[in-house]
Amino acid sequence: MRNNTLSECYKVLAVRTQTSVQNGRRSYSSPAQEPKPFKSIPGLSSLPIIGPVHHFLPIIGSIGPDLNAFEVMEKLHKKYGPIMKMEGIFARANMVFLFEPELFEQVFRAQEANPLRPGFQSLEYFREKTQKGTIDGLTGLTTAQGEKWREFRTKVNPALLKLKLVKVYAPGLDEVAQDAVNRLKRLKDDKAYLEKNFNLEMTRWSLESVALVALGSRIGCLDDDFTEDHPGRKLMQCAKDMLDTAVELELFSSIWKYFATPTFKKMMNTYQMQWDISTKYIESARKRINERGYAIPDEEQSIVERLLAIDERVAVLMANEMLSAGIDTVSFSATSLMYYLAKNQDKQDKLREEIRSDNPHKRYLRACLKESLRLRAVVPSNLRRTDRDHIVGGYHIPKGVDVVAPNEYLSRLEKYYPQAHDFVPERWLADKSDPLYYGNAPQIITLPFGFGIRSCIGRRIAELEIETFMKRLIDEFKVTWEGPPIKLVNKIMSGYVPPYNFRFENAK
Repeated sequence: MRNNTLSECYKVLAVRTQTSVQNGRRSYSSPAQEPKPFKSIPGLSSLPIIGPVHHFLPIIGSIGPDLNAFEVMEKLHKKYGPIMKMEGIFARANMVFLFEPELFEQVFRAQEANPLRPGFQSLEYFREKTQKGTIDGLTGLTTAQGEKWREFRTKVNPALLKLKLVKVYAPGLDEVAQDAVNRLKRLKDDKAYLEKNFNLEMTRWSLESVALVALGSRIGCLDDDFTEDHPGRKLMQCAKDMLDTAVELELFSSIWKYFATPTFKKMMNTYQMQWDISTKYIESARKRINERGYAIPDEEQSIVERLLAIDERVAVLMANEMLSAGIDTVSFSATSLMYYLAKNQDKQDKLREEIRSDNPHKRYLRACLKESLRLRAVVPSNLRRTDRDHIVGGYHIPKGVDVVAPNEYLSRLEKYYPQAHDFVPERWLADKSDPLYYGNAPQIITLPFGFGIRSCIGRRIAELEIETFMKRLIDEFKVTWEGPPIKLVNKIMSGYVPPYNFRFENAK
């Protein structure tokens, strides 16, 4: 069985990589009985070396290359039922897709004590080989495993998870949001530009927001002179290049491990550029703090100041990861929410009324974001690699298999959510007696930020960024959408492609 490390996901499946490791032992989902062998799990046929890749090819493939993650999951579920297998591509780990929540919950919870989450193998190589002298054994949250991960997470948790982060960053993020909305005011009548470049505008806002949090200062992404040689523009290009290049390096080809291919060299250059820019920004932050000449209360300190107090290496690593993970993820989620509000004017009107009210608790705004994330997650699935034998659904699943929970697909089934394909924020506010009540679905169904102790450490910050922006946007504009549905694509994560047919009118 092929069970080499699998980085993140297959391109078409955009599987979120979250794996665990404990001492080997079996876990059972049903009374002990002789399980069916792993090879008997139904699934896509496989060819030597390339595995099931031919199923995703044009013309000859049974699935083809054009379906998004939801459509692929739907097709597999209908054909194979609650459990199906996909053998590894290019000697990578075999995968098992579980379409019943109690099945993947069994595996996820059994391996929760000490989770392992392999990141990009190319990033591991860069940090271990290229930056070994700089970070001296630290590997960061995306590449650290086992005790190293736990140690690093313990260091950064206090800086990123404190409730008082809202007090520290809310004013600055509101200023960023207002500047982004002001740009849209100037651009809203240039339909041709926005149809092609709306994602660029959203990415400029999201990078400026995450930079404020990660670096402790604004970096000028929303300025008019945001040229190609601006460090922020280079960071945006780095984030894009990493996602595009990773498809080839991480998912399909392992040649770079033996020979430095052009794609591998490009990725190393990208990692190096992002590292260098992040380091310079951190150095600037440290200089500002030192020149301030006085201490401020802990609750008023920024994340970067807290991290620098722990270890400058930790600060650089964490800022680097936030600047890679927090740009496209936040812009995608904000665009998704904007799209659903544009397509549901009654919900948008209700949200605007709440935003303009004196009530400080914007519960409907939070419900709108939750509903949008239910319908469109940045990463449509969650995953665990087995560290022991399991018996799941009557089948034996050995160690080294990637168990996949197709959360976005399941979140859009009527079985779990009434009006599952509709944008219904009210389900997150409904009473328990209401059929719409979100709690009628198993909690493990909808996991847009991941599962357990390795769920997204930046969740609170991402939500704050999006909610702050939406308050400014919806107060200022009536947002509409003209034309066919927005086009979704899946690479390492979900994204949208032009045209962006948003229209912005002054709100009454």
